[in-house]
Amino acid sequence: MKFSVSRFIACGALVGATVAGSLAGADNVRAAQPGPNPTSKTCVPAKTDGTSGQYPAKASANCTALKTVTVWVVSDPIVSGGFAPSNITIKKGTKVTWIWKAGGHNLAPFDPTIESQGHKFSKTFTKAGKYKYSCQVHPGQYGVVTVK
Repeated sequence: MKFSVSRFIACGALVGATVAGSLAGADNVRAAQPGPNPTSKTCVPAKTDGTSGQYPAKASANCTALKTVTVWVVSDPIVSGGFAPSNITIKKGTKVTWIWKAGGHNLAPFDPTIESQGHKFSKTFTKAGKYKYSCQVHPGQYGVVTVK
């Protein structure tokens, strides 16, 4: 069997670039995708969500106009995990769905099992209040849902 040195080098460069790209984290891919709530101009992640914390973000994303809200569970280069948006305000009766864009996270106390990428969990909030949640795997990965 003959091997072409140039093909072998090109293949190695392609594999190396692919691996390096995947090691760079899901955040680079996430940045190129639309936000988790593309129909809303106010229910958007803070600039720090998924890029370095603070979790939850200081300012709450106004999601009160939506009946369903999506929150991404993401990797974060500093905290190792995050939520986007990590701080939301909703109305009673709103359904929030968390979608794991990165694996190895949980959503305590709502979904305490450590889940893989692609997992989804939904909760409809029927009572006013402030609901705090976290990933127990990654200290510093917190979120909050304020229900009005």
